[in-house]
Amino acid sequence: MELKNRLASISADTSLIEEKLERLLEVFPDHISDELFGMVTGMLNKIVLVNNPIAVIASSPFNIICTFDFDAAAYDQVMTAARVFKVDITHQ
Repeated sequence: MELKNRLASISADTSLIEEKLERLLEVFPDHISDELFGMVTGMLNKIVLVNNPIAVIASSPFNIICTFDFDAAAYDQVMTAARVFKVDITHQ
């Protein structure tokens, strides 16, 4: 069996990350503490590949789409902290 060379295109779908960042921005208070900002930047180390197996579009060239998202536990931790921080500021 002879293997032929094929052109492949690999794409990253970051729409889930974008949606979650928009939700975080809605919850953030006007002033973001250094601690909260540090948690958000720390989430960038917690990005995971969510679709297994990788989605493949059968066309020419061969298109591979990888979907990325934040780790659920890391995102929940930041979202909870943002909500608590916002409540603390508005009640002072």
